[in-house]
Amino acid sequence: LRNKMGFVFQHFNLFPHMTVLENLTLSLTKVRHMEEEKANEIACNYLTRVGLLDKKDEYPNKLSGGQKQRLCIARALLKNPKILILDDSTSAVDTATDASIQESFNERIPDTTKIIISQRISSVQNASRIIVLNDGVVDGFDTHDKLLETNEIYRTIYETQMKGKEEE
Repeated sequence: LRNKMGFVFQHFNLFPHMTVLENLTLSLTKVRHMEEEKANEIACNYLTRVGLLDKKDEYPNKLSGGQKQRLCIARALLKNPKILILDDSTSAVDTATDASIQESFNERIPDTTKIIISQRISSVQNASRIIVLNDGVVDGFDTHDKLLETNEIYRTIYETQMKGKEEE
């Protein structure tokens, strides 16, 4: 079951002594016993998809928070997961990059179930269903449009976040 799931957490869990490319190819070569050349080819394809190919020889400490998050997303996608869990995994990227990542998920892995945990409405508003939690209790479960109509917490957060965008 674990092999069919991908996880991207808010904390990066990257190996600091390994390059970006090595962080991606480790599981391919050690777990899947793939030839290094083939693993590098696959990893470079994913680095291209997340816009990090030019950083493949860098070490994680040279990357920004958003770049580290994109690297972790690429690492999770390498598994071709059936279920992808993203725990506040785009919090370190700007809203435009977040939107690009969400669009990429929809286009490139449409058959993957994505569970997105986020405090940013723009990260979840296109989801088929959204769960609103309040102190650990489900307060709402519906689409973005329905929650805007029926859920005070969701609507308040949405309006607050949209107001911030208008002021930028």
